Amino acid sequence: MKEIKISDGSEKNVPMTYLSSALTSAAKDFGGEVCLYADKHRKTITVKISDEYEDFLRGEAEDKISDVIAVKYKYDFFVKKIPASGLNEIEREILYSALISADIDEDKRYIARKLRGFYEYAVDGIYNFRLSALKRKWSEIVGYIPPYFPSGRLNDFVSYLIGEKKGKAVTVENGNVYDKHFNLLRRTELTGDISEGRILREALLSGCGELRVLSPVPESEERYLRTYFMGRITFC
Repeated sequence: MKEIKISDGSEKNVPMTYLSSALTSAAKDFGGEVCLYADKHRKTITVKISDEYEDFLRGEAEDKISDVIAVKYKYDFFVKKIPASGLNEIEREILYSALISADIDEDKRYIARKLRGFYEYAVDGIYNFRLSALKRKWSEIVGYIPPYFPSGRLNDFVSYLIGEKKGKAVTVENGNVYDKHFNLLRRTELTGDISEGRILREALLSGCGELRVLSPVPESEERYLRTYFMGRITFC
């Protein structure tokens, strides 16, 4: 049996719960065992898996750690540095999700390269000491966003960012968002604790440019989807 170990600060409940859930789901079909435990300094996940499936689980772990940094850590970075006065709570969450999504695939590829070769992953250590170029890029983005962001500009701004995405589509069914392989997307769990506009924000965080809706969604959610995706949404 091989062991994969992932840790983060003791206060990092949200990202560690996300990682634990994702890795438990991935490991269960291969006889793997996932444990989450904590002391006063660190939260730690251990994944025990047979040798033949180690590469698969390690790849899955690195993908989800990349999610945590590219979404949760970036979200916290923007919340701290972009006040977005002029927007209400849900509008700010939409703005943060759109900004995260603008280059999420590029961010994840960069992070994944920095993870290779590790046998234990200290998420906060990797963020603090190996991703300085990424944080400089995020700081440059902050510099483009005015402290006061008029509500009337949000629709055009988010629609523009969506319009820059080419060819990537996700599917909405029964209130959930799925990628092209029909994997359930749960990145909103790494952002603000607000339920309004969740389907829109999940779609944004997927980095998609097109949306297919296969089943009815609540009227308020449909309004958000039509407003921001406009001609890039199909209702089936």
